Amino acid sequence: MPTLAPFPAARAGLVLSCFLVALCGPAGAQAPAQQIPWKFPLSAESGVRTLVVQPGRAAGDGLLLQGTVALPAHESDLVSMPLGGVVQAVLVAPMQTVRAGQAVARVMSPELAQLQREWLLDHTQARLAQSKAQRDEQLFADGIVSEHRRNESRAAYEMAALSAREHRQALRLAGVSEATLARAEAGSSDALSPQLTLVAPVAGTVLEQLAAPGQRLEAGAPVARIARGGRLVIELQASSQQAQLLRVGDTLTVDGCTTPARITALSPQLSSATQGVQLRAELTRREDCLRINQFVQLRWQDRGGRANGTVFSVPAAAVVQQGGKFYVFVRQAQGFVATPVSTGSGTGSELRVLSGLKAGDEVAVRGVAAIKGAWLGLGGEGQ
Repeated sequence: MPTLAPFPAARAGLVLSCFLVALCGPAGAQAPAQQIPWKFPLSAESGVRTLVVQPGRAAGDGLLLQGTVALPAHESDLVSMPLGGVVQAVLVAPMQTVRAGQAVARVMSPELAQLQREWLLDHTQARLAQSKAQRDEQLFADGIVSEHRRNESRAAYEMAALSAREHRQALRLAGVSEATLARAEAGSSDALSPQLTLVAPVAGTVLEQLAAPGQRLEAGAPVARIARGGRLVIELQASSQQAQLLRVGDTLTVDGCTTPARITALSPQLSSATQGVQLRAELTRREDCLRINQFVQLRWQDRGGRANGTVFSVPAAAVVQQGGKFYVFVRQAQGFVATPVSTGSGTGSELRVLSGLKAGDEVAVRGVAAIKGAWLGLGGEGQ
C-alpha cells in the first residue's frame, strides 16, 4: 500500500506566492528546463507531499479518448439553386428519406425564362445559317458564287450553332431535362416554362431544409442537404503523448456500440489551439449505434507492447499540463524533475499513467502548483 511521505518545506510566504502565480501563469510562458532545484530546511509547513508509485496491472484499460460523430464530406450532397429565383414550394422535410431524382423544391426563375429565350433565338438563327450555308455550298459547286462567300456562310453557321449549343448546355445545367429541350426544338409551345424543379442528386436522408416558400435566393444558394447511407466517422483528439502510442489501423472500443472502430487517419501536425493531435476512426462494419454530432468515448488497448507494459495509478492532482503535454514531478536528490507522461483512463480522482514512470518513483501529489511555479521560474528555486 503506497504511503504519503512529508517533504521539507520552505518559507510559507514563498510557497503561497508560488501557488498563486502558478495558477494564473503568464501568457505564452515557455516550459523551462526539466530539473527543478528544491531545498527546504523545514518539514512541517510546506504542504508538499510525495507518493511512491507502485506498479499496477498490465495496461489493459489503455487510453480513454473522446470524440464527436461526424458525417464525412463525401457522404453528403447539397441541393442548391442553379439560377436565381423565388422558392414556390419545398417538397421535403428534415429526416425524410428521398430517392435519387425525387423533387425537392419548385422555383420560379426569371433568369431561366431569359435563358430559354436566348437559346430559342440562337437555335432559330442556327437553322437559318445552316440553310444559307447549304445553298451557298451548292452555288459554289455550280460556279455561281465565289469561294469566299461559301466560306463566310459556313463560318456564320458554325458560330450560330456554337452559341445555340452553349445556351442549351446552360439549360441542362439549370436542370431542364433533355426530353423537354427536344420537345421545344420540335416546336412545342408549352415545353419550356420559367418554373424549375430541383431534384435530389442521390438517395439518402434530408439533414437540413435550408429554404422556405417565398424566399428569394441567388444562384448557388443552398436549398437542402442530403446524407447518403454511408458510414459515419468519429473525430478524435489525443495529446501528443497519447498519439505516440496510437497507429493507423488500431482498434478502439466505442461506448454504446458492439462493433469496434478502427483508426483510419492520424494528423501529422498539432492543433495550434489545443496542442492536440487530430484522429479519425470508423466503425469496422455498419451498426445503427451512432448519430451525427453525438459525443462518444472510446478506449484503446495496448496489444502491441508500445506502452511500458506497466501502469501506475496516481492522484489526478499530481498531473499538470504545460504546452499541450502532461507532466508529473518526480523527486530527485536535489529537488524534482518534470517528467512527461502518457495518461490513460481513470476514476475521476485518480489517473492511470501508461508511460514515463517506473516502479519506485516518488511523485509529488500535494503542493504541485508551488513546484510548477518554481519550474516556470515564477518564484525562484526552493531554499
